[in-house]
Amino acid sequence: MKKIFFICGIGLALLVINSCKQDVRGPITKDSVAPGPISNVTVINLNGAAKISYSVPADADLLYVKASYKTKQGVVRETKVSRYNSDLTVVGFGDTSAYQVTLYAVDKSENASSPLEVTVHPLTPTVKIVRDSLTVTPDFGGINIKFFNSTEESMAIVVLTNDSLGQFSPINTNYTNLKKGDFSIRGLPSTPTKFGVFVRDRWGNLSDTLIVTLTPLFEELLDRTKMKGLVLPTDAPLGYNGTIAGLFDGNTQDGFYHTGDAARMPQWFTYDMGVTAKLSRLSWFMRPGFFYTLHNPRVVEIWGSNNPNPDGSYDSSWTLLVVHTQIKPSGLPEGQLSQADIDAATAGETVTFPLNTPKVRYIRFKTLKNWSNGTYVNFYELMMWGDTK
Repeated sequence: MKKIFFICGIGLALLVINSCKQDVRGPITKDSVAPGPISNVTVINLNGAAKISYSVPADADLLYVKASYKTKQGVVRETKVSRYNSDLTVVGFGDTSAYQVTLYAVDKSENASSPLEVTVHPLTPTVKIVRDSLTVTPDFGGINIKFFNSTEESMAIVVLTNDSLGQFSPINTNYTNLKKGDFSIRGLPSTPTKFGVFVRDRWGNLSDTLIVTLTPLFEELLDRTKMKGLVLPTDAPLGYNGTIAGLFDGNTQDGFYHTGDAARMPQWFTYDMGVTAKLSRLSWFMRPGFFYTLHNPRVVEIWGSNNPNPDGSYDSSWTLLVVHTQIKPSGLPEGQLSQADIDAATAGETVTFPLNTPKVRYIRFKTLKNWSNGTYVNFYELMMWGDTK
């Protein structure tokens, strides 16, 4: 029994010690003496921001420098940097107005120096730069938006149109930090439609809205059940239970195309769409679990014909329709995937055909390079869009 009391006593003592440790707050030593003020301030104005350089006071217990400023919406923002920095950057300005920034030196006891006010004049914010660069044009099944983002800041480009209730509402938001790029909105009828496009940054600043009325180009999803392989003498040999039919079974998780050991790069396969169409786009779906790696096509050529030579040669019966290189959205090394990569792979890799593409019935899918620089080609599904009229 004595042993039990002894153990319990030790436990209580440890509990008390731990409780005391958890109650310790703030610096070990504390004073009420504020550090000296910030001095020797210079400003370099940036796009939607400003870089402020300064000298810190010679206080031994100086901890950090703080900048405080208020947006046009009345939101107070703070930027804090270590005592070892000689500059800081204030960000998130939505226009080029003059803003007052107040600088403080703060010590280990959280004593703040007397304030030093400095005026900054931010340059044109990125939301306006991107907004002014926007070009919107009709595309198959919708519209295409091109943009330029010289600062490469993270932006959201929001597209609006009238919904089923007649409300002018967002239908797509494209998140990007690319220097330049474009994206398309699909699945819209070929009728005159009012669209709006604006830009938003991570601080909530909004550009004005670009309003356009455009008519999407007509397209329809081609019937996959009419599509079938057309095996020609020069086509790549199949292997590992791969079939051309697997590309048209409507399943992105099963039924696949896979070439065999004897295949070499470049390699191709041929298929009959079952209809003659002016193609607008093609999408292929990578092998699940192996996005942007291994045997998935990376650089391809799409050829079209209405009367392919039965000897399988690339003669005048074939026309090169488009060359396409798949780009991994994140740019991460092989084996690493961002959510943007996963979303893009799940949606399918889209190849857009030029507007002057001739009407064809037969397609030759030619792979110049896969993601592993190997000799196999393997993927799971193909979809085609176009105009058969």
